[in-house]
Amino acid sequence: MYRLLLYVSYIQIMQKYFFIFFFLIVACSYSYAQDESEKPVDGSIIVFGGGMGLNIPLADLKERYGSNLNFSVGGDYILANNWIFSSEFMYFFGDKVKEDVLASYRTSNGTLLGDDEQLADVFLKQRGVFLGLGFGKLLPLHKGSRSGLKLMVHGGILQHQIKFTDERNSFAQIRTGRQIGYDRLSRGFSLKETIAYKNLSKDRRLNFEFALDFIQGFTSEIRPVNYDTGLPSIGSRFDMMIGARLIWNLPFYQGSQETIYY
Repeated sequence: MYRLLLYVSYIQIMQKYFFIFFFLIVACSYSYAQDESEKPVDGSIIVFGGGMGLNIPLADLKERYGSNLNFSVGGDYILANNWIFSSEFMYFFGDKVKEDVLASYRTSNGTLLGDDEQLADVFLKQRGVFLGLGFGKLLPLHKGSRSGLKLMVHGGILQHQIKFTDERNSFAQIRTGRQIGYDRLSRGFSLKETIAYKNLSKDRRLNFEFALDFIQGFTSEIRPVNYDTGLPSIGSRFDMMIGARLIWNLPFYQGSQETIYY
């Protein structure tokens, strides 16, 4: 029942994102149709991209972290028939950690004391990565163009953990490698579905994507024991994220009358 409620919530959030997404597609498509003076480049295209975006955690991930930002790099190989093979790396970072793994060391007013009995400046942050390979299809919105709807599915590895920053290096519990007993390092197989509007302009000057990502991670905690609780780590987690990214592309056109690089 809990998982069913999660999926219902997931679908409701997806619907909100899709409304915004399709509004942007219509706007971009109308703008693109205003200029038909340039011939599109046929053949295969190699595209490298870098982007930034925002993710909202769901399911088990929501219990541990707040929203996060991400930076991504990747590459697409688009065939002449618009099938796509892709690789992608995403790095997640945020400063909101809901699960206070140092709670047992805090004083009654919520502070931490260092080795010198002074206040310890310790901050908990979230970090994570996704690395995957995928395939999909580019669906041009206009005949003869290479701009349109991009549908992708990636399979890969999702990893996330708590990062500790001790400004004065005064808190012994997370010093000299002991933080591994508190960092909740989790890793496992993950799926990522992406729907994007990909713009490859005919004058080859404006190339970008606006993408929606849906991530499902089947992870488990890697550390055998959590030091703060003394209990074994969690063996099975279901982590979900939904997010939006803006990606700038650098395309290499192949198979036309001349090879174009910029």
